[in-house]
Amino acid sequence: MSWDVIIGLGVQTALFVLAGYAMVLKNEWSSKALTVQLHDMEQELKKLADIITQIAVQDVRIDNLTGLMVTMQRELADLRRGRGWIEEQDRRT
Repeated sequence: MSWDVIIGLGVQTALFVLAGYAMVLKNEWSSKALTVQLHDMEQELKKLADIITQIAVQDVRIDNLTGLMVTMQRELADLRRGRGWIEEQDRRT
């Protein structure tokens, strides 16, 4: 074998090793970036879960107020018809 072939193979091998190392570094950097992005997304999802919980609580409160309003309307309708009217008694003794 001539020295040209041996030197060529050595250079080619070194380039392959450097390219492989560069790919490893690139993957490491991208995985760190993905980890940071994933952490940020988890924080945003926690905030979203809190907001959804608040909306659910408000929905329950609105339902309760609606029920109260219906009850008051029924009582008012009964009072208009003369049902359920409580007259004040004279308590002079």
